[in-house]
Amino acid sequence: MRLDKLIKALDEGGVDYRFHLPPGISAAEIEVSDMVCDDGKVCRGAIFAATKGDRRDAHDFISQAVAAGSPVVLCEREVEERVPQIISPNVRAAMGRVASFLYGEPAKKMTMIALTGTNGKTTSTFMTQAILNAAGIKSGLMGTVQNDDGKSVDEAEHTTPEGCDIQRLLSRMAANGCKACAMEASSHSIEQGRINGLGFDRAGFTNLTWEHLDYHGDMEHYFLAKKKLFDKYMRNDWKACVNIDDEYGRRLFHALGERAISYSVRDERADFFASVKGVTEKGLAIEVKTPESRGGDEARLPLFGDHNVSNALQALSIAWSLGVSYRDSLAVLETIPNVSGRLDLYRLDNGASCVIDFAHTPDGIEKALSALRPICAGKLVIVFGSGGENDKSKRPAMGEAAARGADFVILTTDDPRGEDPASIMAEIEPGVKRHGTPYAMIVDRRAAVYEGLDRAGSGDVIVIAGRGPETRQLLKEGAVPLVDREIMTDWCALRGRKVL
Repeated sequence: MRLDKLIKALDEGGVDYRFHLPPGISAAEIEVSDMVCDDGKVCRGAIFAATKGDRRDAHDFISQAVAAGSPVVLCEREVEERVPQIISPNVRAAMGRVASFLYGEPAKKMTMIALTGTNGKTTSTFMTQAILNAAGIKSGLMGTVQNDDGKSVDEAEHTTPEGCDIQRLLSRMAANGCKACAMEASSHSIEQGRINGLGFDRAGFTNLTWEHLDYHGDMEHYFLAKKKLFDKYMRNDWKACVNIDDEYGRRLFHALGERAISYSVRDERADFFASVKGVTEKGLAIEVKTPESRGGDEARLPLFGDHNVSNALQALSIAWSLGVSYRDSLAVLETIPNVSGRLDLYRLDNGASCVIDFAHTPDGIEKALSALRPICAGKLVIVFGSGGENDKSKRPAMGEAAARGADFVILTTDDPRGEDPASIMAEIEPGVKRHGTPYAMIVDRRAAVYEGLDRAGSGDVIVIAGRGPETRQLLKEGAVPLVDREIMTDWCALRGRKVL
């Protein structure tokens, strides 16, 4: 796209900016084809967006970006480099809108679906995409585990990417024939304006539990950040599917009025309701009531836990609101593969089971353990830690949730980042002590997992929680390769055990 045409689009789109064009440079002679906010990814023709973070200010790297071929910069103050500058008060909030025009407003070419909440976003997003694809609505996906542009799947770096990365990915989806996109919307991305430039036709709210209070301050501000998705970013004849089992979900449901569709595993008056009729090692037998079928239909989900029934209802209700029969949706969910790192269950040849799960909040730990208790004939053991340089207030509550739900607790390292791992564990420990559940503290995560698996006998279930499918552990010295599933398989090789 020619720079002068981009500038015209920004003017017509009401973007808050001013344009600095150095003398002797013509905007009509400059071609821009991409936008990046990582100075290490600058290529010729890419606009460099100089974002400001807690630890670095990308304005300090503008000269390197220009030298690497960036013909235009998006920045918050005029800089000395002789380069055209799109100057905005907040680069992070502006770059999604600027990138939207640069990539041809790809969100307008698809049905846009956003899922928000503390837990359940990833699973619900995968379920929604699977249902829509099966219904002939080719769909992309954007979330914590992976990004799918309709042709290729890449490991995700963030739950919700930066604004320019969102728009680039959406443009690929549109080019690959996607008619819909299901994406996770984190509270950080909503609050920071990373989803600016998007409008959503459907949105879902899963729940709100203790998380990110180091950023939001308290639960009220955390809720208000989530609510902005519904207040600022919806379009057309939009609908929202809301979990009314959650207290904040009920509040949102009432605030949205006729726009809201309710779902519940507790309240039969909800638009979508399901009850668990049985639990086996293969999953859940459920009965579902929908606006189409008030009497209830039976289905079997290859998943565990009431929270996954809620996730299924979220996907069912969204797909139904888009015209997909709930019976067709249920048929898809009955065969859906488990999302990587979400209650991944592995049977060992000694009769024990190992479960790898992403649970990293008090609520997530509680739900994971309660989901597994019905299929645990022996001891239920959990190995977990807490991430460094984030919400410290949740750590004792994580310990309490683990001690309340498990028979033995092993505290270890998660992603300590710049914090001392032993200090993080010490902050979790008081919560464990409140219930008198026996526990151990082992800093090295591999050694901790080995200890848990060494304790496992027939009928026991060992839960490795906190990291799910993550491939790197973030230490003070930097990132190192570490995958929980590989730790389990390494243990099997050392102990002569097999995964069945």
